[in-house]
Amino acid sequence: MKDLHNESLHDAELTQLSIDRDNWSVCLGFRLENGVRRTVQLDGVVAIRGEDLILQNVVSRVLRSTRGDLSKDTIDRLLTWVTSLSDAHSWLTDEHKGELLAECENGTLELVVFEPSAGTEIVAVCKSFVVT
Repeated sequence: MKDLHNESLHDAELTQLSIDRDNWSVCLGFRLENGVRRTVQLDGVVAIRGEDLILQNVVSRVLRSTRGDLSKDTIDRLLTWVTSLSDAHSWLTDEHKGELLAECENGTLELVVFEPSAGTEIVAVCKSFVVT
């Protein structure tokens, strides 16, 4: 059986985005280059931010803190970014940011980055990342 967690989403197009605030979850739908559809389910979402959403949004790569893809400094910087708005500073206190950073480092939380080759960049902090 194929390990979907390690399947590349390179050049996959984001085709769906569903946010369920009541259940702290986000569902992202993708179409791979070969036409196969994949869903990424993010549960226990602490924060999410997207930037530059356009009609065609294509993933270059997915980076995950639990795979060691991100340095501590990068996680720190992204925690600030994901909890900010273009016109507002981060809502995190230094103490809360330190707690989230520790949880990302020990694997309790996952920081996920969907880097774009076109369109939106999405960063999320969540408890669970599942690809189906």
